[in-house]
Amino acid sequence: MTDFTGTAGTLTPADIRLLGEAIELSRRSPISWRAYSVGAVLAAPDGSVIATGYSRERDPADHAEEVALAKAAERGWPDGGQPRSPGSGSPGSGSPGSGSPGSGSPVPASVGSASQATLYSSLEPCLHRSSRSRPCAELILAAGLRRVVIAWLEPPVLAPGGGAAWLRDRGVTVIEAPSLAGRARAVNAHLLAV
Repeated sequence: MTDFTGTAGTLTPADIRLLGEAIELSRRSPISWRAYSVGAVLAAPDGSVIATGYSRERDPADHAEEVALAKAAERGWPDGGQPRSPGSGSPGSGSPGSGSPGSGSPVPASVGSASQATLYSSLEPCLHRSSRSRPCAELILAAGLRRVVIAWLEPPVLAPGGGAAWLRDRGVTVIEAPSLAGRARAVNAHLLAV
């Protein structure tokens, strides 16, 4: 197992792999002309997946980060989920009975605390939101996460960005992976071409 949280600001091969999984999840998002298609993976310090989410997964207003955090909470995380071991295939949808992260299995305490986990998102967590009362940046902070890895910053197409800076101002390490930004943007090409 790879420990990739020893240096919070360092991007590792495990980070690239898990962020790649988040980008692949974003492809499952139903297309919308009013919202980005985003994928998120919540991972323990050893790289095991605690929960996943993607835009509009359960509800038309869903954001990926909020879905992943909600699935983890439903499974009792951070006090206890059954993470998928690193490299065990593609991320699950979290549908009941699928055995994938978020499927209802309790989370073992060995996955660590929220402050040790990392949230991977194909897009910067939102700071401004009209569909729900709390933006994703606030949900991440409230969950106790201290490390977030993103592929690209939210462009000011649908709403102003700023979630990464807001989180950094509150002590959360936010790392961009520019090498994966093109893949994340390609999923949202329909919005960026307007």
